[in-house]
Amino acid sequence: MIEQLRGILIQKHPTFAVVDCGGVGYGLQITTRTSETLPPEGSEATLMTHLVVREDSMTLFGFAAAGEKELFLQMIEVNGIGPKMAQRILSSVSPQEFLGFIAREDRIQLGKIKGIGKKTAEMLLLALKDKAQLLSLAESAASAPVSSALQEAHLALISLGVKDPAARKAAEKAFEILGKEASASALIPEALKHV
Repeated sequence: MIEQLRGILIQKHPTFAVVDCGGVGYGLQITTRTSETLPPEGSEATLMTHLVVREDSMTLFGFAAAGEKELFLQMIEVNGIGPKMAQRILSSVSPQEFLGFIAREDRIQLGKIKGIGKKTAEMLLLALKDKAQLLSLAESAASAPVSSALQEAHLALISLGVKDPAARKAAEKAFEILGKEASASALIPEALKHV
């Protein structure tokens, strides 16, 4: 519905911001991490958004990074995790850290996040374990320019059953050997030699 807002940042707080878009001030719930990346008040800001509609309210959530938004959307699909809880979790740890906890099944670190008990940690692990690797790849791809052929080879190795970080290392080794002009179809067989 409302996927993105660009306008003048007129208010900035640790978990709330207001962006003026053409004379309309949109209030957004944000994470503290997003708040830290926002420019000073009075500057232009762009935030990706997600609108949560309830019977008695409409709440707009804002995100500075695509990876944060994607993880938020995955989290709110988990039974027992609402938007406010997802916002709180993403204010406590970065998406990369959280995905690392899920990928490693680190119940101790998950339990240290405010609001996550033993039962919630187990539900998050069950629901997000398979998605953690792909979300982690998307997040790292968004934060660093990487060859699309290298990413494709990496994902192909994972789909063939090779676990990370071995899949990433093998794809990078093949990329190193064949060069930056190599296609994914050339990288995959070379990478399989290094698994």
